[in-house]
Amino acid sequence: MLRASPLLRDGRALLDADRLVHAGVGGRRASFELAFTAMPPHTGFLVVAGVEAALEALATEGARFDGAAVAAARVACGLSDALEERLAGAPLSVDIDAMPDGTIAFPGTPVASVEGPFIEALLVGALLVPALRRGTAAATRAARLHIAAGGGDVVDGSSALAPFAEEALALARAAHVGGAAATTSALAATALGIPFRCEAGIDLGELAPPPSPLEGRWPWYADRMIDLGGHDEEALLLEARRVGTSAGGWVASGLAEAAEGSPAARCELVALEESGAWALRQGTSDRGEVIPGRKLVARYYDDAGRAAFDVIHLAHERMLAPRALGVARLAPLARAAMRGGRALESPEPPGAGRERSMAGRQQLPDAVAHLRGPARYPVQLSPALIALREPEPPGGLR
Repeated sequence: MLRASPLLRDGRALLDADRLVHAGVGGRRASFELAFTAMPPHTGFLVVAGVEAALEALATEGARFDGAAVAAARVACGLSDALEERLAGAPLSVDIDAMPDGTIAFPGTPVASVEGPFIEALLVGALLVPALRRGTAAATRAARLHIAAGGGDVVDGSSALAPFAEEALALARAAHVGGAAATTSALAATALGIPFRCEAGIDLGELAPPPSPLEGRWPWYADRMIDLGGHDEEALLLEARRVGTSAGGWVASGLAEAAEGSPAARCELVALEESGAWALRQGTSDRGEVIPGRKLVARYYDDAGRAAFDVIHLAHERMLAPRALGVARLAPLARAAMRGGRALESPEPPGAGRERSMAGRQQLPDAVAHLRGPARYPVQLSPALIALREPEPPGGLR
């Protein structure tokens, strides 16, 4: 039952929600902000992914808190009757703004924001963090492999190894968004429309049938694909190309590699409704490294259309004029994705995210996309945010 309730999976978040109920603040409107805090070594950029998968889970399974699932969670986790009464049967009523899949992002910039009743916003944030962290890790690995392949075809061989459908589809989507041209997963090919590309692995020897008259044509027997083996794939691909190895496709089966290759992320409270107005917050525990306030991030481009820098602004602040900063134009990176618990658009196909990420990479300064010792892309704070870097400590939750 809980497997069908994505907002009830994180026990710590449920315990936190229980405390909010007892503190009498669970219904206050809260604003949470998800940002990546660090990238893996030698990584100059991140490819955002996991947004569409999370929105789909919320739209199809999390639109309302199932009463039976909430009751089961209460018993299993020792939650209060008050929390069950607060959640059971309640519709999801949060607003989500997020950078769409395929956006190029950097640490410190708000990738997604969640606003709504404190409890619901907290639970949605707990869902978004692992979804975006895992999706972004896979998409960024795929993007780096595409760079290592010199633009050659990278094939997602990872999602076919995932044991469960939900995990397989999320991984296949992220890999394609990052730059994988095709997948070996039949499920992803049929459900998401990602091109299928695979070769039979069994060697029948003398039992093999006569050669097909189609042999030698794509997709049956095109240039042979090379499986990178799932470990240290980027280095193996670079070495293979160094010694002149060619392939019709490079199969990446390690895109779901774990933690050491994943970006760090957090979702923190940045504002809380008090007396009908937003009050700034530095996380739920007044964490000093959290910059309070609801924010927007814009990317600034030079006359040639290359990304020059990002600026993080307060939500109510006028964005800095491009010409005043010596560049040509700006573009906000996040867009409205959900209002009142309802998705604003139909699910975006993975190919749209792939086009976005490929275009975004082309707009980066060349040195930022280096696979070793990349240059640091500039991310700046607006004057209003700089003034908030060392605020007076706010009071506790009332």
